[in-house]
Amino acid sequence: MKFNKIAACLVATACSASVFGAMTSVSAADTLTVKAGSANAKAGETFTIDIELAGVPSSGVAGLDFAIKYDSSVFEITSVTEGAISKTSDKQVEGFSSNLATNITKSEVSVLWATGQISTNSSWIKSDGVLLTLNCKAVSNGTSKVEIVKGVGPDATSVDAVVEGLKIVNPSTAAGTVTVGETNVEPQGVTGDIDLNGVVDLSDLSMLAVSLMDSSQALTGQGLKNADVNSSGKVDLSDLARLRQFLSHKIDKF
Repeated sequence: MKFNKIAACLVATACSASVFGAMTSVSAADTLTVKAGSANAKAGETFTIDIELAGVPSSGVAGLDFAIKYDSSVFEITSVTEGAISKTSDKQVEGFSSNLATNITKSEVSVLWATGQISTNSSWIKSDGVLLTLNCKAVSNGTSKVEIVKGVGPDATSVDAVVEGLKIVNPSTAAGTVTVGETNVEPQGVTGDIDLNGVVDLSDLSMLAVSLMDSSQALTGQGLKNADVNSSGKVDLSDLARLRQFLSHKIDKF
């Protein structure tokens, strides 16, 4: 497979540290992070998730090998868009149209980023930002982690990155979360707060009066529950009278 070819190339070059000389620092392993974004959506909606790099060393990143794991029963990944920091104006690895190669399978996306230039680090990834964007579609209600895990290649030991000195290091990772379902949660019940703005005032009295006179303006949902200020189990003129008493300070609680 093409992915194995690139992985083999990265491993081979990483073993040839003489290209740049001895490695002076491995601090990239402590600072570099591959992180996934989060999203909320309703079933059937499309959305995106960014996969970003943070803490990129100033000397740059020459290669990346990792996978993205997710629950395909909650959402599916339909395609991948190359991110800004992936486009380094580099010559590509032979046989590839981009430095970034991805492969989408059920519940996992394989990711390889490889520089086509190892004699200089001028076109390596040298800044934090979006490496790629996952284009997704929500499937069914539920929650799924978006985890950064080790690549699928036989040589992968963890999430691998090739840095200065062509040294393979293992960056830290940060998972994201996708929640599919109703995201507009109604406010919690506040007795008398009929318009659900968080306070009980004259606008609630007006809304209750209109709803009692005009059936087309009938209250529903949490607003209807909040209108039952006398806790009788129904909303009628007695609730209107009690709400008026409360707002005129004749009573201090419902």
